[in-house]
Amino acid sequence: MLQIIIFSFNRAIQLDTLLSSFLDYWKNPSYQVDIIYNTSDNFFQKGYELLMSKFESNNCIHFHKEGKGCRSYTAKEIFGSAGNLKHYFKYPAIKHPRSNFRPLMIKLMEESEAREIMFMTDDAMYIRPVDIPTEVFDWIDENPKHRQFSLRLGIGMNAQPAAIKELDEYLEWKLKDVPHMNNWGYYFSVDAHIYNKALILDFYKRYIFVNPNTLEGYIEAKLKRRGYVNEERSFKEAKLLSFPINMVQTFSDNESLGVSTEKLNQFYLDGYTLKYPIPAKIDIFQVYPDHLLIEKSNDVKIIKIKSLQ
Repeated sequence: MLQIIIFSFNRAIQLDTLLSSFLDYWKNPSYQVDIIYNTSDNFFQKGYELLMSKFESNNCIHFHKEGKGCRSYTAKEIFGSAGNLKHYFKYPAIKHPRSNFRPLMIKLMEESEAREIMFMTDDAMYIRPVDIPTEVFDWIDENPKHRQFSLRLGIGMNAQPAAIKELDEYLEWKLKDVPHMNNWGYYFSVDAHIYNKALILDFYKRYIFVNPNTLEGYIEAKLKRRGYVNEERSFKEAKLLSFPINMVQTFSDNESLGVSTEKLNQFYLDGYTLKYPIPAKIDIFQVYPDHLLIEKSNDVKIIKIKSLQ
């Protein structure tokens, strides 16, 4: 079994797209999906209530609102490492958290019986069948501190580096041989990479963060410094794509298309679902479409991005 933790904020309709595509394409292994979500107000909460009712019959998908366990950091946690102290002063949200998913996430990971874990954000969509054989998990278990497996990479994706080797079924590379901080060179990612759960849980207990943005880069730097998860494999085709149509965080100035979360949530409350157009040539993980597909009772509307901004 694989534990999958998904982060979501004010994007119920986009999370619906991810979960629906996941159920359409996921074959193996068995899974436990834990969704850590939050909302800014009751308007967006209604979207998640609708979403939860849609998936309530699936006993493997669980929703957890982020505010549970929210607390400020203690002096012991802040001064536990020089990195924590620097991180504390760098991000105001850590000093004055309105929400804090770290205690909740650690609890969920401790309670899960899965040996491996994968993280995702709510703006992705699966595009191909996912059938992960036991040998992938055996490969990770042979050297759990140094191995990771990606579902978002494939041949020709994101300016594939020359160091990528083709095996019979997989691609394989060492992170030291590819450029750091690109899609092939991350030591830690919340975009569909599989890790040994015990390793990641140990790092989560050592370091402080309150949301995905204060988590990802910090943990990535700590793993890289120790040379952990420095061997990677993937399938030869990407199994999912990311669609950064909007941005719901203010920590990083990531590129997005500025689509209104309010307009999308109203579509969802009105009974519509969302799909992203899949490009004819898949050679990049982050896709910026010029339109979205909004569907209700088999009536599909093509809506230009500009009208949703």
